Amino acid sequence: MKQIDQKKDDPTRSGYAPAASRIYYGWIVVAACFLVIAPVMPLMLPAFGIFQVPILDEFHWDRGDFAIALSIHLVFSGLAAPVAGGLIDRFGPRRVMPIGALMTALALILMSRGSALWHFYVAFGLMAAAGSSLLQIVPLTTLVSNWFARHRGTAIGIVSAGTGAGQLALLPLVKLLIDQIGWRQTYLFFGLVILVIPTTLILLFLHTRPEDRGLSIEDESGRRRGRDEAGGGEPEQGNRGGRRTEAVILNKEWAEVDWTLGKASRTFRFWTLALVMTIFSAGMLLVSVQIVAYLGDKGYSSIIVASVLFLQGALNMVGEFFGGFLCDRIGREKTLTLSLLSFCASIVFLNLAGAVSTPTLVYVFTLFYGIGQGMVAPALMTSASDLFQGKHFGSILGVIFLGGYFGGAFGAWLGGRLFDLTGAYQVNFLISVLAMLISAALIWWVRPGSVRQMRSVETL
Repeated sequence: MKQIDQKKDDPTRSGYAPAASRIYYGWIVVAACFLVIAPVMPLMLPAFGIFQVPILDEFHWDRGDFAIALSIHLVFSGLAAPVAGGLIDRFGPRRVMPIGALMTALALILMSRGSALWHFYVAFGLMAAAGSSLLQIVPLTTLVSNWFARHRGTAIGIVSAGTGAGQLALLPLVKLLIDQIGWRQTYLFFGLVILVIPTTLILLFLHTRPEDRGLSIEDESGRRRGRDEAGGGEPEQGNRGGRRTEAVILNKEWAEVDWTLGKASRTFRFWTLALVMTIFSAGMLLVSVQIVAYLGDKGYSSIIVASVLFLQGALNMVGEFFGGFLCDRIGREKTLTLSLLSFCASIVFLNLAGAVSTPTLVYVFTLFYGIGQGMVAPALMTSASDLFQGKHFGSILGVIFLGGYFGGAFGAWLGGRLFDLTGAYQVNFLISVLAMLISAALIWWVRPGSVRQMRSVETL
């Protein structure tokens, strides 16, 4: 008994979670990741459409020519994503991610001085892409996946919701600041924000794995802590009995593979999931970059446009939370299918809002668009993690995301070019809906749920 008490009271023992610490540190990592991505992602993609309007008004460039900056950004982000994931795998977030914050901040500051198309191609297309790739969903998903198994979908959903929270808080502010102080000073302001906030959070809170904090992924469920606090015996009474959701391995042979990029790239699931990323991203960017301009062309006031941006951020955040929750309850495939069907419905209502000028249709579009778009990220991220989780997951996820960035780059360019050619958006809408339906069909071929599945099981 004396030996048991000594172990119980030894706070340095590996895997020991102090009794005073009732919160699994993984949730602190999730909160920090949420706050890191919140200002970065919205400034890279959604805000591009807002800045586009005053920049084109000043320089009178074609939309298609200016959209090349976004296409370059997405392509280069895709090329940088595997590198970012690999660097996180090898060096950890504290050594890598502050460099990304510095590069992104410098890119925004340089854009505030832009006066030629090539300035935006270099600053936004190359520098901002390289920097933000170290701060966005690939490294953050890699990091969070190391900390969670049972609540992986929920944790990734919360981190993804940082994008929606950023849209909610930042996009109306971006629009307001542009109106008040101009687009140049607005870029300068947000450059300073990116320099300070992510860097501070990364250095204070982000650790690569539970072992870095003297923990184990078993501590996620509280069962290990319960045994430690009980002196190594049975868990506390609160952890006994009842039912709980657990990750159940259905394909043991697949799950036990030590996945490397080389091994993953020789599987159909790897390439099909990359294709889902590519097609979905192309379909989304065909529409999303043009929303602000589209509503303005159809005669909707700046107040309505600003309210749409605000609601999109709120609903996107709700969708990401809800999507992560659903991933752990009904599975990855069903969650992604529901999200893509919601996105298709939003396109229908957006088209109707252009034909029949009424704000009601605009807000119905916003509801389906915000929630549907938000649910996609946790479904895709958890699908990849379920299939290829391991010490090389960052590199694997980065290459899968390469397709998404390339597809988004093509969709962003094509959306602007189609408008220049047709003077309308209906072709964009049609192609976007087809892309969503194809993506929904492909995820059922990948079937991540046939490898790992969340099930409600009895506990002792």
